[in-house]
Amino acid sequence: MSRRNIELVLLLVAAPVVALLFAMIAINEGQQVNVDSLSVPIGIFAAFVVAHLAVRKLAPGADPALLPLAFGLSGIGIAFITRIAPFTDAPNMAQGQVVWLFVGVACMIVVLALFRNLDKIANYKYTLMLVGILLLLSPMVPGLGQEIYGSRIWLHIGGFSFQPGEIAKIVIVLFMASYLAENRELLSVFTVRMGPFHLPDIRSLLPLLLMWGVAMVIVVFEKDLGSAMVFFFVFLLMLYVATGKKFYLVVGLGLIGVGALAAYAAFGHVQVRVNTWLDPFSDAQNTGYQLCQALYSIADGDLFGVGLGNGLAGGTDAFNAIPVVESDFIFADIAEEIGLLGAAGVLLLFLCFAIRGFLTAARAKSDVSSFVAVGLTGMIVLQAFIIVGGVTRLIPLTGL
Repeated sequence: MSRRNIELVLLLVAAPVVALLFAMIAINEGQQVNVDSLSVPIGIFAAFVVAHLAVRKLAPGADPALLPLAFGLSGIGIAFITRIAPFTDAPNMAQGQVVWLFVGVACMIVVLALFRNLDKIANYKYTLMLVGILLLLSPMVPGLGQEIYGSRIWLHIGGFSFQPGEIAKIVIVLFMASYLAENRELLSVFTVRMGPFHLPDIRSLLPLLLMWGVAMVIVVFEKDLGSAMVFFFVFLLMLYVATGKKFYLVVGLGLIGVGALAAYAAFGHVQVRVNTWLDPFSDAQNTGYQLCQALYSIADGDLFGVGLGNGLAGGTDAFNAIPVVESDFIFADIAEEIGLLGAAGVLLLFLCFAIRGFLTAARAKSDVSSFVAVGLTGMIVLQAFIIVGGVTRLIPLTGL
């Protein structure tokens, strides 16, 4: 079978899983399972079929698994948002997610049609750096920026809100990929001697450090520490992949340790997050309430789950609800309602996405394309790790 035929078969395999989740939601709400109650999964599937046709025409050699994996993860996510949304402050959230998904598919097709050669973006790397910084700064503009849950990362225009930092992440990866492709030899050869050690020339690192430093300062001032963590690890991952030097990993991990201690000393909410991570039950009715509820929810799911609509998430009783379950704590609802097996399945989909993304990077025909694939794959997988790790108490909770 050709790559495109494999992709189509995988889409057809994922479609019944997504449809089944929506059918279970409809049954739980007392609706009949028909075309009307399944209109959302049908629409999502149709959007990905259009994307498949575009890939078949414009990128016939593309990886056959990434699009079906994106369809499966998107469909599962929107299904759970649909289940939870009526019990939240944003009952139309699911429709908004579907619209954004359609916008994403449209953007993907435009990129395939207009940007056939990623190497050309290297000519605009400093423009990309400037655009990335401006996007990160935009929520600080009075009248446009909006603070939600303590983080000023939203732009509100009319009746419509979005996070410009999500676009900035892509732009910054494109800048870093372009810069690393052009300077990988300079960054790989350590010419400066300091005692018994050989170090890289700081001049070759300066633009990269400047972009990273400005991005980190902005997101920290916006109290978006989750994005700061993503920026740092993606920067470190791309630098290591480009050079193969363990020196960067050692220094980077050291900087992470210093930065973590500094953030703990400087920000009260970081101290609360760390203390809650260490012992959420010490203040279970206040700072630890959200995490305690999530842990009870996950435990209640057992192996097979309690069924869609039967979990703590979206409960009308404040003592049975998980605050902000529709956002940072969605994994707790997934683990409760479809159990350990279902939650593990979601994590395996992310693992498969990581494997196929890095395989795409290995197969890329140019350094720019390879580093873009590494950066974007790393960004998606890191965000999943940070969310799931926070909800399960593997790491301190950091919202994204």
